[in-house]
Amino acid sequence: MKYDPDKKAFTFNMFAIPVKTYLGRDFSDKHLVLERLLREEIKLRNSNVQLKDGKIFWLAVFEFEKENHGLKPEIIAEASLSLEHPIVVKANNVRMNIGSKEEFLYRRLAIQASNKRIRVGVPYSRSGHGTKRKQKALQKTEDLESRYVSHRLHVYSRQLIDFCIRQQAGTLILKDQEDKIGIAKEQEFVLRNWSYYELQTKIKYKEEKAGIELIIG
Repeated sequence: MKYDPDKKAFTFNMFAIPVKTYLGRDFSDKHLVLERLLREEIKLRNSNVQLKDGKIFWLAVFEFEKENHGLKPEIIAEASLSLEHPIVVKANNVRMNIGSKEEFLYRRLAIQASNKRIRVGVPYSRSGHGTKRKQKALQKTEDLESRYVSHRLHVYSRQLIDFCIRQQAGTLILKDQEDKIGIAKEQEFVLRNWSYYELQTKIKYKEEKAGIELIIG
């Protein structure tokens, strides 16, 4: 792998096929992670390639050295993923609400509504450039929603880990997750828009890096 300044992208060969990576607008830290990989500060482990919607996704797995924050395993932070707030956490008699329904859910629904309006208008567009413009706008709103969700969940999970570090909590318990996921499965609207699984995955990645033990109840 190398960084190509002309293409402004990381490139590598896969089975002798040249590959150029596209990180999107990179709201997370993917660019920094790949830079660290080139400097051999982290290691690349067994990864996967996924084909979806005509695109190739590289699901890279990296090995990080755990950060040392002097955390205490006996100090426990308890967190839950709720409908009113993406994350509610408390430790040492300190409670913190991370995010809100208005901030996350309503913005996401607004993007979906825009997507729906464009989708409805596509069949009525004039053939040729009119249809292409509508399809391009449709793809743009779909990408916007995906990027928005990924960015917000990255921010929420980062704030949770920072809270644990400030409280020196070496143990993080996600409470009543099975009940929450069960409710979400029964309510398709909640499951589709609240992204429990993706948020839980981002939390797990960050707690491992910070040296926090995660317990899912």
